[in-house]
Amino acid sequence: MTVVSNTGPLIALAKANQLDLLKLLFGQIEIPLAVHRELFASKMSEAARLEEALSRFIQIASLLVIPPQVQTITAQLDVGEQQAIGLAFERKALLLIDDYAGRTAARRLGLARAGVIGILILAKERGLIPKVMPLLEEIRGRGYWLSDGLLKQAARLTGEKAGES
Repeated sequence: MTVVSNTGPLIALAKANQLDLLKLLFGQIEIPLAVHRELFASKMSEAARLEEALSRFIQIASLLVIPPQVQTITAQLDVGEQQAIGLAFERKALLLIDDYAGRTAARRLGLARAGVIGILILAKERGLIPKVMPLLEEIRGRGYWLSDGLLKQAARLTGEKAGES
């Protein structure tokens, strides 16, 4: 299965030192050049984890042209999201994306998509992690924005409670 990622899920998983879940779940991940640039635009504490993942299973893929229908639907998004959606559209790939506007655009284009919560739920279902909520709380505690409503939804979907270890 081809999988393309936007910046957000990579940063979120790096914050909890869980990037290897992507390799275990999907094998190789593709990112467009703009996402690569966004990952390293500012020196963050997760940079070493991201660089290591890039050397092992995250591949930078070129996108020659964003198709016109993708351009129209993604016109208000940042360039990383535009390129990630365009690459997923071109490859007919699963798109890893957390941003609400980006997810909405991807849905309008008929793309399969998953965010960090979906990735962690899949990892739990496959026995790769014991619980989702502690990781989401760690990710949030390290500065990745996850709303209270999103955490409540994740707790409901997993049958876990916030604050459980």
